[in-house]
Amino acid sequence: MTTQNTNPSNLSVIQDIINHIEDNMLHKITPVTIAKQFLISDSTLSTLFKALCGITVAEYIRNRRLTLAASELSSSNLPILDLAYKYGYDTPEAFTKAFSRFHGFPPSLVRRGFPVCKRFEPIKIEVTVRGGWKSEAQHEADYASVTPHHPTEERPCTSTPPYTCIPRFPYRIDTNHMQYTREWETLCSLVMQLSKNQILFKLDGKTIIFAHGLEFPLDKICLTFKWKDEQIVKDFFHSSTATRCTKNGFKYFDVLYEGMKIRCMFYGDCPGDDTDDFLYRNTDLVQIDDLLVPVQTLEFYYGNVSKDTTHYQIVEEWLKEHERL
Repeated sequence: MTTQNTNPSNLSVIQDIINHIEDNMLHKITPVTIAKQFLISDSTLSTLFKALCGITVAEYIRNRRLTLAASELSSSNLPILDLAYKYGYDTPEAFTKAFSRFHGFPPSLVRRGFPVCKRFEPIKIEVTVRGGWKSEAQHEADYASVTPHHPTEERPCTSTPPYTCIPRFPYRIDTNHMQYTREWETLCSLVMQLSKNQILFKLDGKTIIFAHGLEFPLDKICLTFKWKDEQIVKDFFHSSTATRCTKNGFKYFDVLYEGMKIRCMFYGDCPGDDTDDFLYRNTDLVQIDDLLVPVQTLEFYYGNVSKDTTHYQIVEEWLKEHERL
């Protein structure tokens, strides 16, 4: 870093610019308008800001807005559409895409109570640069989405509201106390690998009962993916198996993973089938050891299968015991 980029006047200007951004976060601000405001050239602003803060002005604005948006999602009932416009996005789709890329899951899950642990705090420049990313304890695959995390023995609550902690989720599985060790190991391994490869999914079929901790001999793991991700999923499993279409809007194929049969299912062929909200409708978040896994709800299973099956009775008894009917 050159002397020119770190002299006191430059430090002061960049801190003033950061303060200006923070004060005008909900207004239309761009690197061009900021450069004009502070009577410097675009290139000078870009060079100084990147040298001192390690990111561009546009990245700083985006990171702060998405951090604030997540906080407001947790603490208010403002519709996601209104939040998208409030934080500078022209469409809710653009907001959802940016939010998911930044946080690793869509805004709809935050509204349902998913804990947000990724924050970008205001940078304060003194003699050294401080602030920016503040790391929170996260798991290897908190959610099967785009962000790989690092495992810890326990995920603590964050210190400030509206962030929440894991124990508030109703389903928490400690596989050390479960009977079917091999099945749990296979399931967790598959979840982690899908997460690392940034493939969105949820557990479905009879697997949802097992994943909620109601154990029975598991003959296969059923997963639902986005309709348009079929080839991505096949590439992940290195599968050339033909996809079967049993009815309009439903297709599947079967593969083997670590000796376990995996059924890959796709519901769609309709408006919105490529959205996160479509994939994760009727979904619970189940903590399995150090993983948070999206799983179709037991209530959904109970309401959509034949009443004369053993698995239906297992779910019915559990729901009655927990007063969920």
